Amino acid sequence: MKTPLYMTTIVIWSEDDPTDHCELEDLAFEAAEGAMYCSKQKTMKVEDPSKDPDWDGTEFFDEVD
Repeated sequence: MKTPLYMTTIVIWSEDDPTDHCELEDLAFEAAEGAMYCSKQKTMKVEDPSKDPDWDGTEFFDEVD
């Protein structure tokens, strides 16, 4: 994929392990409400996502003909 995309990295801290009971939207909600803490939110433009180590080859952004 050579279409530029924006990648956002977010760091959320919690006292409990959220891996077995929190979805992404739960983490964001809890951070916004104050039960968890967001210490970092960074967005950057990635010119060629296929060269980024975090890119997973998804077809989510492919155009439908």
